[in-house]
Amino acid sequence: MQRLLPLVIVAAMLLGACSPEITLLTRQPASTPTAESPSGQPTATPAPTRTPSPSAYPDGHETPGPRLNPDVVKGLEVEAWVSGDVPGLGQLAADFNGSNPWGVKISLVSHPNLNLLAGAVSASLESDARPDLVLALPEQLLGWRDSLLDLAPYAASAEFGVAREAILPAFWKQSALDGAQYGLPVIRSGRYLFYNVTWARDLGFDAAPQTWEEFRAQACAANAAWKTDSDPSNDGFGGLALEVTSNWQTPYGWLRALGGEVFAEGAYTFESDANAAALQKLVDLRAEGCAWLPSTLTNFEHLAARKALFASGGLGDLTDQRAAFSAAESADEWTVIAFPGERPVVPVYGLDVAVFRSDSGRELAAWLFVQWLLKPENQARLARASGLLPVSDAAFELLKSDYAANPQKGAAVGLLSQAVGYPRSEQWGLANKVLADGFLYLFRAFPNASAQSVLGQMDATVDDLVK
Repeated sequence: MQRLLPLVIVAAMLLGACSPEITLLTRQPASTPTAESPSGQPTATPAPTRTPSPSAYPDGHETPGPRLNPDVVKGLEVEAWVSGDVPGLGQLAADFNGSNPWGVKISLVSHPNLNLLAGAVSASLESDARPDLVLALPEQLLGWRDSLLDLAPYAASAEFGVAREAILPAFWKQSALDGAQYGLPVIRSGRYLFYNVTWARDLGFDAAPQTWEEFRAQACAANAAWKTDSDPSNDGFGGLALEVTSNWQTPYGWLRALGGEVFAEGAYTFESDANAAALQKLVDLRAEGCAWLPSTLTNFEHLAARKALFASGGLGDLTDQRAAFSAAESADEWTVIAFPGERPVVPVYGLDVAVFRSDSGRELAAWLFVQWLLKPENQARLARASGLLPVSDAAFELLKSDYAANPQKGAAVGLLSQAVGYPRSEQWGLANKVLADGFLYLFRAFPNASAQSVLGQMDATVDDLVK
């Protein structure tokens, strides 16, 4: 485990050099899977739109809504800082500028990626050049919370509010902390297991696994199928293709599904009995030959070639996985499923929008754009442009035909009842790199690293980075 600490420190030093993957997405949403596709996977039946109500508060905290006087915003121009990788946002801002009755103008200032955006925002807080609003990761917003407006009272406005119950709870809560709502969700993604349904049927399985025991049985059956020929060189294929790149969503999904957790009582704790037991299941799976670590840059080709029954991926990977099946000339049906375990989960992540404190006119002008951006029709436009997920029931309803034409995306929507958020902590941007690097190291060093020792090194590394 000697290399884990240097790897993470380098990653932390290079925060401004690259952008996190926004193939974006912690309780059950109002959109409930009620039907099944031909693959046996659920599809979503979104709930109808609800009107704003005074229930729009973080964590049940109730605050009187302000009186919003739109006359004070007439003709104001406010500045929104964004990352350049939010497709469709520019056109939406232009449409708002041309249609709102108050003459409010939103000026977008685009930064190359989310890390450079975060650096610019942090620097601006020491000057008078701060933005009026920002689209960023929830953990970034929590780091600026002393300068942000609590949006709960605005969301509760009868005339200009946003109905909390119309937005999926998994998304709403990510920027809520200590009774304040520092941001509201704009767009989301999730991490899943990609699953070759046709091959599973050929192996004798008619349904996707929900528990660890069901998952292990299918993974080991896939590996056993590769051992029936006379070629010993392919005996390691089948089952689960492990991650070939460093990302936090996959290990977080496995830990949560298998009873683990990384954050409790305001502190990160990787080394715990529950986390060790969860990772040990995956280590044992590899020792049995039912999981393997490819040497390729991606796993898409392995799922298409039946070298893997399972491989992890995000919403942004659906197009590449579809292309791999096409390149392999495979007619196999495939879908996405939750990480199986004690409680199947889908890690969700994405961008939230926040408003900086300034004066009442500018704050209200910025809020009017936030409220407009969260309207169902605008959410649907943003989701189509980005390939990601909207955040409200009504927007999902508007996209029903899109999901019918894209069965894997439809399956992803149907799994949102199993969504889990990640720790609401401003240090998550560092801690998640430790989680990602430690997980990748555990399997690259196999069998010379134990789950317990890697988790201990992860704790030591996080302590060094966040203290």
